[in-house]
Amino acid sequence: MQNFFLKLFLVVKWTLLFLFFLSLIAFFILRASLPDLSGTENITLLNQSVTIDRDVQGIPTIHAKHRQDTAFALGYLHAQERYFQMDLMRRSAVGEMAALFGNGALESDKKVKLHRFKTRARETLRRLPKAHYAVLMSYVNGVNTGIESLTNDPYQYLLLGQLPEPWELEDSLLCVYAMYFDLNDELGERETSLSILKDELPQQWFDFLTPKGGIWDAAMDGGELEDTQLSIPNEKLPDSFIQKSLKKKSQVHEQTAYHRQSNSNFLPGSNSWAIDSSLTSSSAAMLANDMHLTLRMPNIWYRASWYLDDGRRITGITLPGVPAMVAGSNEKVAWGFTNSYGDWGDVIALKTNETNTQYQTSKGWKDFELYDHLIASSNGPSQEHISIETELGPVIGKNHKGELLVHQWLAYAPQAVNLNVLELEKSESVSEAMVIAPTMGIPPQSIVIADSEGHIGWTIAGLIPKRAVNTESGEDEKQWQGYLDADDYPSVVDPEKHRIWSANNRLVTGEKLSKIGFEGGDLGARSQQVRNELLKKEQFKEADLLAIQLDARSVFLQRWQKLLLNSIESADAKMVDSPKSATQLLMIDALKNEPDLSADSDSVAYGLVRAFRKHIVNQTIGWIFDTIENNNPKLFKRSSIDKMIEYPVWELMSKKPEHLIPQGYNSWDDFILAASEKAYNEVTQSGQMNLAQQSWGKLHKVEIQHPLSVAIPGLGLFLDMPESPLSGDDNMPKVLGSDFGASMRMVISPGKEADGILHMPGGQSSHPLSSYYSSGHQDWVEGKPSAFLPGETEWTLTLKSLQ
Repeated sequence: MQNFFLKLFLVVKWTLLFLFFLSLIAFFILRASLPDLSGTENITLLNQSVTIDRDVQGIPTIHAKHRQDTAFALGYLHAQERYFQMDLMRRSAVGEMAALFGNGALESDKKVKLHRFKTRARETLRRLPKAHYAVLMSYVNGVNTGIESLTNDPYQYLLLGQLPEPWELEDSLLCVYAMYFDLNDELGERETSLSILKDELPQQWFDFLTPKGGIWDAAMDGGELEDTQLSIPNEKLPDSFIQKSLKKKSQVHEQTAYHRQSNSNFLPGSNSWAIDSSLTSSSAAMLANDMHLTLRMPNIWYRASWYLDDGRRITGITLPGVPAMVAGSNEKVAWGFTNSYGDWGDVIALKTNETNTQYQTSKGWKDFELYDHLIASSNGPSQEHISIETELGPVIGKNHKGELLVHQWLAYAPQAVNLNVLELEKSESVSEAMVIAPTMGIPPQSIVIADSEGHIGWTIAGLIPKRAVNTESGEDEKQWQGYLDADDYPSVVDPEKHRIWSANNRLVTGEKLSKIGFEGGDLGARSQQVRNELLKKEQFKEADLLAIQLDARSVFLQRWQKLLLNSIESADAKMVDSPKSATQLLMIDALKNEPDLSADSDSVAYGLVRAFRKHIVNQTIGWIFDTIENNNPKLFKRSSIDKMIEYPVWELMSKKPEHLIPQGYNSWDDFILAASEKAYNEVTQSGQMNLAQQSWGKLHKVEIQHPLSVAIPGLGLFLDMPESPLSGDDNMPKVLGSDFGASMRMVISPGKEADGILHMPGGQSSHPLSSYYSSGHQDWVEGKPSAFLPGETEWTLTLKSLQ
């Protein structure tokens, strides 16, 4: 027996020693892929030497005498800190993910191939101005030098058993094309879904379910939309439609209020607003911007600062892969973006010949163009794929009638991508930046601008299609007539209210709105809440604007809270001989304890009201969308068309038409009361949990993960950020889902950068052994006013030119 335990001891001992030395070897291998922080690197491709100062959070300040050398240094930094992220972006734009991750990515690669963005990027390269091309070339040289200077390849490639491929000139343009996927509807899902909805429902129901707007609108120009009054259908839906719902009862949207929310509930976009100098303590205007995107590790943005040729310092956020400042301040002008949600594409049903080899155009029949693609896979043979294209764009599939569909999308325009953002970083005034914005090749964005002279402005940055108008119907034609001239762009400059606000909502009305359209954007409650907070004061400091960014009050759900409370109390009052139930008492207590409803992490009422509204929405209107989606799963996307669902649902709650009482209930009051009981059961897990302990933050936690931790179990311990119970949700300024929210928060007054604020989730480095892998993250979690400018120098790296 003693020999057995001795042998067991020796086995355990040597196993542990083996694991220890194995871990030690892995540690040193990983450590060898950390970036260079200090010392001197001899570089042959620099015009003159460059110095890079980093603060304790790894935020660099680049000192260079020429913009090309600045671009080289930025490329060097991006590569050493974020190369894997850059690689994923370029691959996602051209359908080359399977080459890294294997057969599991083949289907998504096939969908991306039809856009042929690599070919379009190469064509764009030939059109770049010489100065922009030179900056791009220097950046690419910096990227490849940065990767080659690492002792080991980035650790992600070691884990995948792959080698990083060199960065090419077109790859930086592909990073911009990749943002089109994030910010636009690349397959025209909204148009396709609306077409199906229109064919499935009687006209009065279609009109009722697709309102143009209403009380939540908050346009900057103060205008109001026409025809926003809703008319409740005077008849029930046809029995044939109701039978469809009974056959395929939807469970898609019956997740609990605390269940991990999918990103379909949130809009890629941002908040951004500006106030002119009459509302600040200086002669400068002030800008706030927080961009809402999927939260991941590392963060999409990389903070940086450098000096322009005229000595001005430019600071803000960059996109690894692109040699420019995306948003920030250059001491004279500050700018930020929100997604515009204009009408940037048209889905067109083609008329084809019997063999589907030709399609009809205004000039006669034309052959389809076929493109062969070879898709490589890291764990299987390469696969061939064919995409079909027309003069308007690629064929994206068939509609519910079996017709071939083509998507005419702005991303296919020759001017859709360029590097004119390089001109924006040199701008000296709002008026100058407003001229540059329409020339920028990016997914069309609402750009908000403020300058050091106290001016503010808004317009669209990016292309706007020019549509012909049918003289008979008054509607836009599908055929585009080129693109709007810069002089015709909608804009707002130095408005009378001294304030500009933008939050993915309908921003303008009348002729301005007709130029850009509004497709699938935000309801407007968030923007209205921002606007109202801006109108409350006549003087603001940076901290005041940050406070608005962190505002988690739910003005939107207040009327639902009142409806819920009234329903419970009224029902109890009717039952004279019946004492109040324990459930009713608990709900009443929770609702009355929080009269100012807010999505705070310790709020109990918020989750209850949210669940209550969800049940009512899904049983009155949501089931209609779900029925159609279940019967057309590949073509119909509820999330693309239901952002205005609040209007028809609340109209039913207000009017309570007897002929539309939900099935199974004797009255609207009974239905509403039942919804309150369902909400209680959902939040408390059918009474198993104490309501008072079911706070919004208990299960509504932020999960910021690394792509590799999702693919490889166990890595999350080292790569992911800790789960955090946080305040926030949709329809309020502080937008926050489990993996979606503010990818950065910035408040800045041009010329007063020392007083500015900037923080973001995660840190600068993608390497878990970096001392600043998560530096700054806690400031984002807690909403602290982190400094806009980099701090004191902790490390200095010199890139010495050998020329």
